[in-house]
Amino acid sequence: MAGCEVLYYDPAQAGQADRAAGQALGPVSDGWRPCSAPAQVWTDPELVLRFVCHPHRRQLTALHAAGLGDRIRWASAGLPITTPTTSKEAPRA
Repeated sequence: MAGCEVLYYDPAQAGQADRAAGQALGPVSDGWRPCSAPAQVWTDPELVLRFVCHPHRRQLTALHAAGLGDRIRWASAGLPITTPTTSKEAPRA
């Protein structure tokens, strides 16, 4: 099962050096962490397929409804399912 693609902010990790077990210190963290929960497919309002866990799906829906969808950080780009159009009207033949 795929993991959740949402990045969440962990203030306890901001400014800390990343270190995997048995490895040297990595770059300093900006505090954003990937969610490790199992996820299901979700289509966001911009018609992009993403893998999102249930708790984050509820939060994302609320953020999009409040007009704050552009503030969400993703671990991957997602899969667009439509081609953006510049006009809302269908072309005339």
